[in-house]
Amino acid sequence: MEEIIIKFKYFISIILTISIILIILILNMLSINPYSTQIKSEDVVKIGIYEYEPYVYIEENGEIRGYYYEFLNLLLKKYDFEYEYIVCNISDGLEKLENADIDIMLGLPISIMKSKGIIFNNKSISQEEFGVFSTKNISINDLKSNNELTLGLVEADYNAEWILKFFEVSNINIKIVYGENYKILEELMEEDKIDLMVDNAYKKSPYKMLYKFAGEQIYIGGNKNSSDILENIDKVIEEYTSQKYNPLEKLQDKYFDEDYNKKLIGRLILSIILIILFLIVIIKLIIPKIKKRKIKNKIKYRMNRDKYLLQYQPIYNPRNKDIVGFEGLLRLIDEDNKIIPPYKFIPEIEENDMLFDISLWIIKKVIRDYDKIKNYQCVSGKEFYISLNLSLNEIENEAFVKKAIQILYKSNLEPNKICLEIIERVKMNDLDKINKNIDLLKGAGFKIAIDDFGVEYSNLDVLQKLDIDIIKIDKNFVDGIGKDIIRNEIVLFISKIARNTNKYVVLEGVEEIEQDSAIKKIENDLLYVQGYYYNKPMYIEDIEKL
Repeated sequence: MEEIIIKFKYFISIILTISIILIILILNMLSINPYSTQIKSEDVVKIGIYEYEPYVYIEENGEIRGYYYEFLNLLLKKYDFEYEYIVCNISDGLEKLENADIDIMLGLPISIMKSKGIIFNNKSISQEEFGVFSTKNISINDLKSNNELTLGLVEADYNAEWILKFFEVSNINIKIVYGENYKILEELMEEDKIDLMVDNAYKKSPYKMLYKFAGEQIYIGGNKNSSDILENIDKVIEEYTSQKYNPLEKLQDKYFDEDYNKKLIGRLILSIILIILFLIVIIKLIIPKIKKRKIKNKIKYRMNRDKYLLQYQPIYNPRNKDIVGFEGLLRLIDEDNKIIPPYKFIPEIEENDMLFDISLWIIKKVIRDYDKIKNYQCVSGKEFYISLNLSLNEIENEAFVKKAIQILYKSNLEPNKICLEIIERVKMNDLDKINKNIDLLKGAGFKIAIDDFGVEYSNLDVLQKLDIDIIKIDKNFVDGIGKDIIRNEIVLFISKIARNTNKYVVLEGVEEIEQDSAIKKIENDLLYVQGYYYNKPMYIEDIEKL
């Protein structure tokens, strides 16, 4: 009986919470924001698109539909402009963009752009996921023993390079056939001319998905003539993002959340109930507190039941390929035992004041895992450390610092085995606030690192005023090693300063052999590397196989 009462109260709390949300939405619809973006353009914007379901697909009557179509409709509510579509493949679109034959092109990752004639907006418009599909009854492991299979890739598709590297690292030999677009690949699959193809993981495909991998954040590309267009689009995205109920997020859920239709039906049913319970809402002001307590309990439940886990990405000495450390990366296992990436659950932790508890849980977990990993052959008898990310809020919090030190003392772990990476940008006026606590943490045996060094507020004064052990140089600079002379010199400069001050340097995001070759030429015995070129994040059990 007590359990039924608890479930009933839980149901009522959800209903009332949604009631409040409904009221707020109605009030927002009736109100006018005087600061709302209202931009108007007289020019017709030429927009390059390539057919790529569910982002873009062309119906039999020639109508353009898909995520980008609805995305543009949302932009038009705040940015009044006329546009026309230019349908092309990826390579032609990039050429047209650079030659100013089109103004903007949707769905481009910054990482593939090497031409200085192409610029980007600042706000990501989506996150891609891809899959390897096949008509055959095989698994990804079967590819290693079958050299007769043929893989179809789209010409100029930036995911082609990633999957080819994956096959190379996995010792998979496979024949490659290139098509102009995804429709051609599908035709080749139907004609049994290829055995596998790379396509979007969100697409409703008749083929079996053998492997799924995360793509990049994608943006809108432009040229020097369309910088104003990109700037105006960013203003609209920023305004939508600042709203509590962001329609862009809702649009992404519609196209990329597998349970969207079920949720839509659920919302419809709840909306009917809301009308009946509307009057109750006024006297239920305590619902936000109940909701917050419920989410906190859910997060505590996940911690107690090991629903959170850590994946570890090795950190290497590039000169001898020895592992010198690991970075612990927080993940979540959902009810279907699928791994949920951090950007989907970390905001919930932060918004409900549970980052303190999660960070302490991670420290305990890392210490336990260290005792396992130290016995693995890849690090047996060698010095190594495990790092974990912390925000400035934790470093500045005296209660957190004391708890962390107590956990380390109780573990009897030797000094300098656990590294705390400060992930926020350290502003000049923050230095004195955190310096004292850093000294306490280092005195207790923690290493301290500055993550993503070189961007935003990070500056050389941090190296002088904070007693840190490791400088992690942001991937943005590592991408330019051997290619961009300015970024190359910045990395060399930071490396020289670190070496002269006896600080270690970790270059993040090493993904290409050219980067690795350039890094090995840097004269610094205290320089380490981390990235997919060496190893992706992995489960602790997989470390034993290295």
